[in-house]
Amino acid sequence: MYKRQTEDGPGWDQADWADARLETDSGQTIWLDSESSVLPFLYASPPFSFSYGGRPSSVLLNTWKRQVSTRALPGRTEHTVSWTDPQTGLAVTAVASGFTGYPAVDWVLTFENRGNADTPAISDIQALDILVRAGSGKRPAVLHQLRGDSCGETSFQPFAVSMGAGDAARIASAGGRPSQADAFPFFNFEYGDRGVIAAVGWTGQWAASVERSSGGSARMRAGMAEIDLFLRPGEKIRSPRILLLAWSGDRQAAHNRFRRLLLWHYMPKSGGRPLRLPVALQTFDRYHPDPGWATEEGQKEGVEFARRAGFDTWWLDAAWFPGGFPNGVGNWQCKPDAFPSGLKPVSDACHARKMQFVLWFEPERVAAGSDIAREHPEFVFGGEGGGLFRLDDPAARQWLTDLLSRRISEYGVDVYRNDFNIDPLDYWKSADEPGRRGMTEIRYVEGLYRMWDDLLARHPGLWIDNCASGGRRIDLEMLSRSVPLWRSDTNCRPGAEDWSQSQGCGLSMYVPLHTAAAWSPDAYTVRSSATAGLLCEWDYRDPAFPLAEAKAALAEAKENAKYWYGDFYPLTTLAPSAEQFLAFQLHRPDLGEGLVTAFRRPECATIGIIAGLSGLKAGAQYRLEMIGDDRKPSVTTASGRDLMDSGLELRIPDKRGSLIVRYKEMAGRAPKAAPDLRALKPFGR
Repeated sequence: MYKRQTEDGPGWDQADWADARLETDSGQTIWLDSESSVLPFLYASPPFSFSYGGRPSSVLLNTWKRQVSTRALPGRTEHTVSWTDPQTGLAVTAVASGFTGYPAVDWVLTFENRGNADTPAISDIQALDILVRAGSGKRPAVLHQLRGDSCGETSFQPFAVSMGAGDAARIASAGGRPSQADAFPFFNFEYGDRGVIAAVGWTGQWAASVERSSGGSARMRAGMAEIDLFLRPGEKIRSPRILLLAWSGDRQAAHNRFRRLLLWHYMPKSGGRPLRLPVALQTFDRYHPDPGWATEEGQKEGVEFARRAGFDTWWLDAAWFPGGFPNGVGNWQCKPDAFPSGLKPVSDACHARKMQFVLWFEPERVAAGSDIAREHPEFVFGGEGGGLFRLDDPAARQWLTDLLSRRISEYGVDVYRNDFNIDPLDYWKSADEPGRRGMTEIRYVEGLYRMWDDLLARHPGLWIDNCASGGRRIDLEMLSRSVPLWRSDTNCRPGAEDWSQSQGCGLSMYVPLHTAAAWSPDAYTVRSSATAGLLCEWDYRDPAFPLAEAKAALAEAKENAKYWYGDFYPLTTLAPSAEQFLAFQLHRPDLGEGLVTAFRRPECATIGIIAGLSGLKAGAQYRLEMIGDDRKPSVTTASGRDLMDSGLELRIPDKRGSLIVRYKEMAGRAPKAAPDLRALKPFGR
């Protein structure tokens, strides 16, 4: 239900969370209906824990000196609460925010040694540690999760774990990449008619758990998977970031509220508005083996084709540096024969056509024999033999930041693409000093954030594409600095459209902006990949390439992009099976319009379904434009009540077929949004 507009984004997010709260086992009720609730939440019952010198923080903090400060920021109020041990000088500081219009709280911890000697051991830092009154043990509880990315059919697939009294569930990342394999650092604990959505911001090894007691209450914990260290005088470390959103009523409405929170308060902006994602032609010599393609003239030829076809972005992947991918990572200069004048002529060609230029790097992995391995072995875990770049070392991080910054300027890069095809965990563990387990990981993750923050500060207007063998490094901190444009390495090959559909739907439960690649301009393939943006792996040098079909596909994707900034509703299960009929709805309450997309997969026997829509006005009439694979629309009308109660028939006569339905409110005046996403500026410098 739309209520009103707020200054921080669409105001329909305030409709139905009036009683959103957390209840602790001690009986304390924490209302998360305004930013003012954060302060008592922090220090009346701190939502974190750690051990210090073998003693629990729950005992220690009550005896330490406490200081509190508050400041108002746009759309939120920030509270800083610090506890200081009078004996050792350890200061533990929680910086937390409550958001205007959202029942949510965010915090991150720091630990600083302000004393003159090494601290006792700090261990078991749980950045999240709360007790939730989930009712009696007979009350149903479910932990809703997503799989991480594994470059396969299970990537980003939703699954749920039922939890009765005495049950426990654990989630843990793998290899030091936060959204890899079966772990995804966003989850929703539902109990009865309410719940808590949690997000962990840590681009490393993390773990979370939910444990229900015999009485039914639940303990939720999350933090670094392994940490046991002391701090030297003057040293300071940080914890993972935690975000909680409490909800009651409809679970999908809570997910949409969470999506809006991320869109307006975390994800990168342009001119104060969410980024408009690219419609990009991606080029890589592994997909385009013609040797004439990866040259200055070949690239300029491709840019001109992209302009004629309707792309707004040109994407040069790992085909521009000596040694190529993967053996040349660490050679961050152009192939001299192919690009004698560098890449500036390519970016100039883009900018002359009002297109953006995306360029691929993988700076954290260093190949044996590469420039960095030979010239700066001290900057590499593995030295001359290659391995992981030492972002934990401030001098190494500064050197790499300066190098990348020069290349961004020299080459005219608009979107810096940071790939990461290596598991860092073993490197981190092997470098830890005795008694300092977890310190290398902390310093590395801090260094990664610092490098990206520095690049963004040095290059206004630059934004970052976050890739890690696809989508294996998606977490709250990364989403606050970047967008996952290549959400899975299933993009690396054609024929994975069914998987891509399910991946996009699963990821959209939490993450509003992401993109995927289409290998053909046919409707089924493009609609399987198109979101708020689109990537294309098209063989544009083929004389038989269907340019007219490509233009139509891109025009449709651009028209539909605006709907991805709204609410997401799955209309079917989100399984990747080729026998599955899949459909979902995207709704823009601020515009009074939306989009339904449906797929009849190659082995699906179901010719159609009737799906009840969400978010419409019961008393309004809607114009519906139904477009099959032939892209020829048919128009009908229906009331909002009928579309929600009786449902919309989605009929697809052919297997491996698709259908989109655009609908728009006809009667009355649609509410206006401020900022209005229709006013998002197109790409351009």
